[in-house]
Amino acid sequence: MLRRLLGRGKEDEDEKEKKEEAAEEVEEVESEAKEQEDAIEETEKSEAVPSEEESAAAEVDSTPIAERGGTIPYHDSITDRLKYMFADSTICDCLEGPDEFRIEFMAMGERFNVSKPANDEVKFGSGAISDEDVFIRISNDVVKELLSAATFSEFSDIYMQYYKNSEPGKFVKIELRKPIGQLNRNGYARVPILKLLVGTVR
Repeated sequence: MLRRLLGRGKEDEDEKEKKEEAAEEVEEVESEAKEQEDAIEETEKSEAVPSEEESAAAEVDSTPIAERGGTIPYHDSITDRLKYMFADSTICDCLEGPDEFRIEFMAMGERFNVSKPANDEVKFGSGAISDEDVFIRISNDVVKELLSAATFSEFSDIYMQYYKNSEPGKFVKIELRKPIGQLNRNGYARVPILKLLVGTVR
């Protein structure tokens, strides 16, 4: 009788230990699952919330080129207006030392040019220029409209309007004299005013 009681007591203890072990295993599994869930949530949060640098970059990249630049002062000639734009840090943003370009214009019955040798300043000159990247002709009526533009955005809209859809007496003709790939490597793909002048602004 005593043996039976002792045997039953031992069985009860073994069963109790098994239940405790099973409970501990369940708790351990639940704890691991909870840790994994927390880790996933933390990862999702970190991916969903961009860093300050990413936010700033996104904000800059999302700004249309035509909207850059503030109010433009009055100018009585297209040459003076272009000089102002090439000197403006926003309109001429991203222009770097190694960049180089040579652009010839025909407007208001006169030829003039703007150029920048590598690692040098932007220069304006009268007459034609040799080995030009692009030759741009602007009708007199369009020049008047460009001079009336109060912002770079308006200037860009007018320029692109008459480049894409010319009218009698109103046009912007752009003749590339070099491959666009070569021009892009020289700064035409990055600098707002250069992108506009060659007609690649979207």
